[in-house]
Amino acid sequence: MNSQPPSEDLGTRNHWRRVLWVVVFIVLVLVARRVAGAADAWQAADSLLKEGKTKEAAAAYEKLLRQKPDNARAFMGRGRARWRLGDLDGAIADFTRVTQLTPNDASAYNNRALAHDNKGQRDLALADYSKAIELNPKDALFYYNRALTWSAVKEPDKALADYTAAIELDPKNGMFYAYRAELLLNRGEYEKAVADCDKAIALNETYAAAYFNRATAYDQMGEKERVLADYDKAVELAPKVAKFHNNRGFYLMNRGDNEAAIESFDKALELIPEGTIYLNNRGQAWLNLGQQEMAMADFDKALQINPKHARAYRNRAGGWLAAGEFQKAVADATKCLELLPTETRALQIRGEAREALGDSAGAKEDLERSTILGPQPPVGVAAWVPVEIKTREEQAMKALLEDASLENRHTMAVVRHDHAFAILDHPQRELDKAALEEAVGYARSASALEPGNAAHLFLTGLLYQELAEFDERALVMAEKMFTQAVEVDAEHAAAWLELGLMMAAQDRGMEAISALEHALESDPAASASHAVGPLCAEYAANDEGYRGVDFFEEQYAANPEVTALGVGHAIMLNYLGDRAAALSEARDILLIEEAGTPEHDYAAKLVAEWEGEKP
Repeated sequence: MNSQPPSEDLGTRNHWRRVLWVVVFIVLVLVARRVAGAADAWQAADSLLKEGKTKEAAAAYEKLLRQKPDNARAFMGRGRARWRLGDLDGAIADFTRVTQLTPNDASAYNNRALAHDNKGQRDLALADYSKAIELNPKDALFYYNRALTWSAVKEPDKALADYTAAIELDPKNGMFYAYRAELLLNRGEYEKAVADCDKAIALNETYAAAYFNRATAYDQMGEKERVLADYDKAVELAPKVAKFHNNRGFYLMNRGDNEAAIESFDKALELIPEGTIYLNNRGQAWLNLGQQEMAMADFDKALQINPKHARAYRNRAGGWLAAGEFQKAVADATKCLELLPTETRALQIRGEAREALGDSAGAKEDLERSTILGPQPPVGVAAWVPVEIKTREEQAMKALLEDASLENRHTMAVVRHDHAFAILDHPQRELDKAALEEAVGYARSASALEPGNAAHLFLTGLLYQELAEFDERALVMAEKMFTQAVEVDAEHAAAWLELGLMMAAQDRGMEAISALEHALESDPAASASHAVGPLCAEYAANDEGYRGVDFFEEQYAANPEVTALGVGHAIMLNYLGDRAAALSEARDILLIEEAGTPEHDYAAKLVAEWEGEKP
């Protein structure tokens, strides 16, 4: 029997099988530990960034990138860390790498846009925000971020559209409403701004910025009793936001409560001791209280911190002027104007100081230039006008400063005229003294730019008339403006009419008669309904009946379509005792004019009255 070769021992075979399983297990454990370690590394890096340990996070992502040089997640993390550290170029480079590795990552474009925005590269930022929105049109934050940039580049309509889109996508985010409210404030849409603030507060009643913005809106709307309550709530909810304390103080200062304003400025300065704006504002409040030493100390400190703070020089110049230190006032006002050539108040201060020093020519030059530049009320105090006017005004001012040509002066004058009229014609706010004084300033600026334009002078006169409700002395200036208007344009009927009515109210009979006659001669159709009645009264009061008959007869013959002149003629005929002729004239008007017109109704009233009485 042939023998078989020896077979492998079963125990040996099992031994090697066990060894193999041990090796496999060890490998699996090592792989698992490596995977877990990698996961722990990512988690650690992300946690560091989330906890605000930005430098450590940047280093952790750097280490991960050495292990995986083309990992988009690591570039994204390091980019965020770099952005927070202020390394904007490094952040942009990292986010750019993410867009190359994962072209459809919308967040990478959004993040790079933020970095571009911080560098002031608005065009690049807008392009990246738009790309992010293209890739993910459902992310509300992208629209919100782009809206902020549209606002920065003064594209309010586009910003408004993006804020609205963000709200539509995420209607429960109060921040979006609060920021849209701020935009609406700048557009002068105060009721809408209040509505957005209300919505933001309804979503989060502890959102301080909503109260802050609503306070500003209420201020512009004249809801004075509500303003301080909202400022108070804002500082209560966010006591460490210096801006809130400052604006509350500014509001109080401009309402005459300088002591309370100083308390608010103190709180702002506790938070930011070197806040030059807060120092400057507190200095002005001290100056308003006559506390010269305290005021000058604040102005001095503000200028030590920021030697280019133009308005601190202006306010300190005002302090020197109040103290009778005219040379120092001129020096500080001049320094302000070197830094900010359009600062009207600095020109006014320097003009007053120069006059006190005997430099009348210099004073006149400064005051004339300040008139041309127009009033410059502080933000939050200025009367509202449409954004379109503000934009035109900025463009016109820039052109005028570069080239004071007649064309540019005309453009600036037109804008200033429109600005003044917009204040006068505000549809939703009752004008107060400050708003009227501001409007007068803009109208006078228009007149200074174009002294031969009667329309500017006439508007200035109208504004002074409105201002007379608060200060009767304004009537003198109103008459002066109307007089200058007719001197420039002898046929300016509206100015003649206002002069005549003013003089009649002041019992200046013959002057009133002359002015009202000029108004009717210049534009009978426009003036008759306003001038005929007062003129008839002045003729009668001054025993000028024959002059009245002759004037109306001549004017009516020349303008038969203006039947109000015929009414005047009839009244004067009756005044002189010729009732029959008066009735005949009035009946003719009844035939000419349709029932319901003022002339027909008044003539009918005269006929009824005269027929019922004995001559």
